[in-house]
Parts: sequence; C-alpha cells; structure tokens
Amino acid sequence: MKNCSLSLIIFALLILSIQLNARQAPITRLPDSLFREMNRYGVFNGAAMIAENGKVIYQHAYGYADFSLKKLNDNQTTFALGSVSKIFTAIAILQLRDNHRLSLGDPLTRYIPAFPYPDITIRHLLTQTSGLPDYELFEKAVAQQPEKKFYNADIIPYLKARDRPLAFKPGSQWQYCNLNFCLLALLVEKVSGKPFENYVTTKIFKPAGMRESYFYTGTSKDRPSQQAANHDYPFYFSSMPVNADSIQAVRWRTYNLNGLLGQGNIYTTTGDMIKFDQALYGHRLLKPATLAEAFTPAKLNDGSLSVSDNGPGNAAYGLGWFILQDTTFGKVVFHTGGVPGAASIFIRNLTGKQALMLFDNTISPGLFRNAANILRALYGQQPVPVKKSLTREYATTLLSAGVDAAFTKLIGLKADSLHYTVVEYELNDLGLQLLYASKSVNHQVMALEVLRLNILLFPQSFNTYDSYAEALAFTGNQTEAIEMYKRSLVLNPDNKSGKKALDQLLNN
Repeated sequence: MKNCSLSLIIFALLILSIQLNARQAPITRLPDSLFREMNRYGVFNGAAMIAENGKVIYQHAYGYADFSLKKLNDNQTTFALGSVSKIFTAIAILQLRDNHRLSLGDPLTRYIPAFPYPDITIRHLLTQTSGLPDYELFEKAVAQQPEKKFYNADIIPYLKARDRPLAFKPGSQWQYCNLNFCLLALLVEKVSGKPFENYVTTKIFKPAGMRESYFYTGTSKDRPSQQAANHDYPFYFSSMPVNADSIQAVRWRTYNLNGLLGQGNIYTTTGDMIKFDQALYGHRLLKPATLAEAFTPAKLNDGSLSVSDNGPGNAAYGLGWFILQDTTFGKVVFHTGGVPGAASIFIRNLTGKQALMLFDNTISPGLFRNAANILRALYGQQPVPVKKSLTREYATTLLSAGVDAAFTKLIGLKADSLHYTVVEYELNDLGLQLLYASKSVNHQVMALEVLRLNILLFPQSFNTYDSYAEALAFTGNQTEAIEMYKRSLVLNPDNKSGKKALDQLLNN
C-alpha cells in the first residue's frame, strides 16, 4: 500500500514537472512559416521579434518601409509605437511616485490648478477611468481651423471651453482615452521640470540602452531615413497603399493632432524593445513592487474589474498595461497601438520571460489577433489558419470588371473559408466610399450593390440596413430608404442617428 502511494506521488510530480516545462520551456520551434503566410496574405508588413530570457530567438522584417520608393523594411527600421507609447508615460509617472514627487491618489488639480475636473486623480488617468472625452474634444476646432496643429498645452483650455460634465463619475467605469495620457505627460513636465521628451529620453531610453528610440511629430516627407512610412489604402478599391499623410480622411490625426505626446508618437526598433524588456526585468527603470502594481488589474469603485477584448483576448487594465485574463501561457501583459497607417503590439509573458513584438507600417487587419496566434504556435498549439478579408479583392474586381464579375469573385473567395473571410464593416465602408468618393453615377450604382449585398450576408445587423437606407436617400430613393430605416430600427430601437434620418425623410 505504501509503495502504491509513493508511486502515485512520483507520477503526480512527474506530470506536474512536464506541465511546468511545457509552459516555461525554451522555444525551439519558431513560427517562421506563420509569419511568411501572414505576409503572403497581406496581413503583415513590418518587423517581428521574439525573445526569451533576453535572448533573441526570432527576428525578421517583411515588406516595404516605403512602397513608393520600394525601400524594404529591415531590422534597423524604426516603427511607430502608437499607443504602446503609453507604457513609457506610465513608467515616468511611477518613477516620480517612487521618488515621492507625487501620489497616485492626488487630484490632478494639486499640480495643475487650471484643470477643470477636481475629482479626477492621477490614478484615474493611469487606469483609463477618468470619464474625460477623447480626441473628439478637438473635432469642432479641427473643422474650423484645418491648418492648426494642436499640442498638450491646448487640452486644458479646450476642456474648460467645452464646459461639459464628465461621461461618468471618475473610477466608476473604464473607457479608453488618449487624452488621459497626454495629461499625464503634462504632469511629468510639471513635476520634473523637464520637457516630457527629455524626461523619457534621460530616465527611460538611456538607462535601458534604447539608442534608436525617439519622439517624432513630423510628417513622412521629413522623417528620418531609417523610419518606416505609415501606409494605408485611401479606399478599399485602391490598388496600392500610399503614405497615410496624403490621405485627407485621416489628416486630423496625421497632422492636426500629431503634436500630442504621452499617448503616442514614439518610434523605435524591435531591438530597442528587447533592451526595454530586459531593463524592466533588471529593475533599472522600476523596482519589483512597482512593476507588480502596474501589472495588477485596477478595480472600479464597486470593486469590479473592467475587462475588454483588445485583440489578443479579454484583458483588464492596470497602470498603463493590459493584463490578459487567459493564463494558459502564464501571466501575460501587453499593450497595443494604432495610428493611421501603422499598428503595433508588445507582449510580455512574465511567467516564461518571453517577449513578442510586431510592428506593422500598413495597419494590416487582424494584427493583434495574429499576435495571439503566434503565442499559440510558440507553445506547440495548432495556430488558427491566417485568413484574409475578401473585401479588397472584391472591390478591385468590382471597379475593373463590373458587378457580375465581382459577385462571382466574392462567391468563390467566400467558399474558400480556410483562407478568406467576409467582414461586415469593411463591406459597409466600401459601399459608403463608393457613394461619397465620386460623383460618378456608376459608382453610386456600385455602392447600392455593395450595401444591398451586405444586408444579404448580414441580415441581423441593423447597421447594414441603416447604411443601405443612407445610400438610397442619397440617390433619391426616399420611399425605399424609409423602409430600410424602419427595418434598422426594428433591429436596434436605440439607433438614434437612424431615427433622426427617418424623421427627416418622413417630414420632407
């Protein structure tokens, strides 16, 4: 009996050892084929790096840094971090807190008296629970002053001029807001006495050895030679991506609001991010207890966690970091970033001491989901097949060969469900782009075809009926537009814009 019990204990320990080794074992099989497939299907154009215990085990660049010049991305190319920059702002605040220069529970007004919301604390800003408006704060001003560039110093005057209550009581809800981190950058300047860029450079970049990292608020025209241009397609029916700076629809981000700091505008390389990762493990930037605090989900006023789906999966928010709720691979923290023409994600598996970076300068769709796919592949799990949206191929066929050829193309691609997927919002955007991008009657006919097709593919979506109704009204088909708006409101009675449009049609 004793021998049997001992055998069971040994067997249990063996199983536990295998499970722990499976979770933390060094990565030996790299998903190179997965990266190549992502590039081939047009869902990755940029640079990737994977490291374990500070050792680079995969590094490669794909595609073009500048499509117009046919300049290739390489391992020295610098990419836009976008909102991944927020982790540097958070670290700056935590450094100042650890040096007793501020307290996270302090109201922002203690340091910046002109701030018009005395109930908002530094912690509220760090945890994205302030209730402040986001970029829409400048929407009216951009429309009135299209040549004006806005900076952090403009935020408080515009908040005061706006003179509206917060969206919710601070701490009661979670709502992602870029301006929270712009205000934190102002706070860093106020408390440290240094320009924000200088503080981050001297207190974070230099101690971490990040010699290729910098702030940049200019345009692609004047960018440093090693910097990737951010690219996007002006329309779904465009044949080639162009520099995002040249796309009028996103100019409010690439020009008007590009002077803001704290929420973005850091450029770096995959190599520098590994140095940053190691500086965190080496406690050169923050002490262990502070890092543990940053990686702990923040609680709302009622004690609950606010969890959102941020691409890699459901995640809570700590002090400037997302914390993945799925612990299959251990404790995983990350941040995502996106600006017009670029996307990024930085993932740290704290359990296995692994880091994954994906930088993309064509804002490839599904980048964040593909990052989770790479995690699965790294741990020996079968990755989900990479799928490409069929919208662009359908759109280019529509314009080059007409409605019937495009429909045939769509049916064929849709049948290849292993490699292609249909995305409702993309077809919706395609239809509206055709409707408004040109005064061509033929384009308007195509727009109606696309939006009608979207209803057939997604008959339970109120928005497909709403957009089709908008197109019908625009082209003079008011009777049909009224019926489509009514259907939209049946599916979603809270569709306020649809109700307003319907009332206008009925009262004409």
